[in-house]
Amino acid sequence: MEIYVKGAQQQQALFSHLIKDAARSACSMLALPHEAARLRSPADDGMTAIERLELSPLAEDQLVATALRLSPSAASAKTIADALQLHFTTPPGWLAVEAQRRAAWSDMAGRGLPLDRAAQTAAGIEQKLNGDEGSMLIKLRAYADLYNDLWCDPRIAAPVPARREMLALVSALHARCAALDGIEASS
Repeated sequence: MEIYVKGAQQQQALFSHLIKDAARSACSMLALPHEAARLRSPADDGMTAIERLELSPLAEDQLVATALRLSPSAASAKTIADALQLHFTTPPGWLAVEAQRRAAWSDMAGRGLPLDRAAQTAAGIEQKLNGDEGSMLIKLRAYADLYNDLWCDPRIAAPVPARREMLALVSALHARCAALDGIEASS
């Protein structure tokens, strides 16, 4: 079963890895019987733990939130991963994708994209990855390709501000790739 995200084999491998990690995280978060209800109950600020995850621009957090929404109670990591894979197997409808794009672009002239925050997030992603410059470049390109598809994907429930930062991450990750490519070329 192929998970539908556009892009190269590295992006597919990254996405599969992130799905497995999200499933393990969701499994551990749902391990205790009362946790499913707590994750779905609004806190004092009116937000649920799942909604807080959806505020994050990180693909990892978006996938954990999606996994939690797809799993109403405790389940094995494999069951949750299978549900996530099934969820992302069917391509999103073009109209739903376009609606997400338009919502994110709606105030582009007024606020622009959060490029500074995205640059910090991209640096954090790069720090998290390990490897030599060549493999780092491949990994960062896979992340950039993934964010290019995920920022407007209606299969995640990210609100508009998170989607705008995810869109900005595409540029920030490409900038990190260009910087690494320049270092590699001068070596």
